Amino acid sequence: MDAKDYMAGVFDRASGTYERVGVPFFAPVAAELVRRAAPAPGDHVLDAGCGTGASLVPAAHAVGPSGRVVGLDLAPGMVAATAAEIERHGLSQAIALLGDAEQAEKLLPGERFDVVLAGMMLYFLPDPPLAVRSMAGLLRPGGVLAASLLVRSSPAEAELLALVERALQPYAAGAGSAPFQHKLGGPEDLTGLLQGGGLSDVRYADVVFEVAIEAGQVWDWLWSAARRAPLESIPTSQRAEARAALESSLTQDRYVLARTVRFVTGSRD
Repeated sequence: MDAKDYMAGVFDRASGTYERVGVPFFAPVAAELVRRAAPAPGDHVLDAGCGTGASLVPAAHAVGPSGRVVGLDLAPGMVAATAAEIERHGLSQAIALLGDAEQAEKLLPGERFDVVLAGMMLYFLPDPPLAVRSMAGLLRPGGVLAASLLVRSSPAEAELLALVERALQPYAAGAGSAPFQHKLGGPEDLTGLLQGGGLSDVRYADVVFEVAIEAGQVWDWLWSAARRAPLESIPTSQRAEARAALESSLTQDRYVLARTVRFVTGSRD
């Protein structure tokens, strides 16, 4: 199984609880990404790796009924969740499709976009430079590519994840880790990706988001996104025992985690 198929499977299985365990993070980050991309009424927007619609919904509100927003994701469960959000919000200008953003030109022949969003997804890809070049090629002249990545966790999060790893080590290797293909931790890593993709006026900003997690939410939070990947190796028959072991090891009733997200934008000449 290649890296894309693997990650699509992980997120497909996470789609039922993604951003739904009482620990909001992706939605505020997505709203900030859309704000920085600044789609205008009537614009066409591509949301690459749309997840459950956290970026797509505010983007659709921003472009209004005269605009168009296309969400693409490789995980069927995520596409279904986004389609449900589109229907719930009555967004006739939006659509969610199963597919790879790198193949968007084949899925959407001849279509070009004013804005392409790549929220929290580049570090999961086997070839981020190729992905950025492909997405940049979908922009109209003057169009904007906006990306975000989690680049730094606080000491409090590092401590929590170390507790997770120790508590679950008898059950799963690497518990608490995320299956990133690339770290992209330095400012030059992300800005260099956009510049290498042929974009200009590349800018970045780091924003800190505070994430509050109750001790009783930690297990479900780990399972709700990419960090579920190592936990899937725990046999079903041992998961209740593993959860109890984790929760008994937690030293606080509540954790407040400062997570630094880097936002970067670039324009096509």
